[in-house]
Amino acid sequence: MKKLLLLLVFLIGTLTSVAQVKPKTKNIDKDANVKMDSLSKVYNKKVFSIMKITKNDTIKTYIAVAKDDKLTYELISSKRIK
Repeated sequence: MKKLLLLLVFLIGTLTSVAQVKPKTKNIDKDANVKMDSLSKVYNKKVFSIMKITKNDTIKTYIAVAKDDKLTYELISSKRIK
């Protein structure tokens, strides 16, 4: 009887401790802000967005910056897809 009671307490304790663990989730907004802040420091401009375009086996990456109170896109990289 004691073994059954001990086993039952152990099982209930294990289930409640596992149920209280919160799953880790990624914060997409935080990751995007970190990338845009890094690009702002590298290019010494305020980066508003990042855009990737794939066309004819080439990936082009653009950043959107303010220039003369207008949003303009500047090409920062171009890569060939193998």
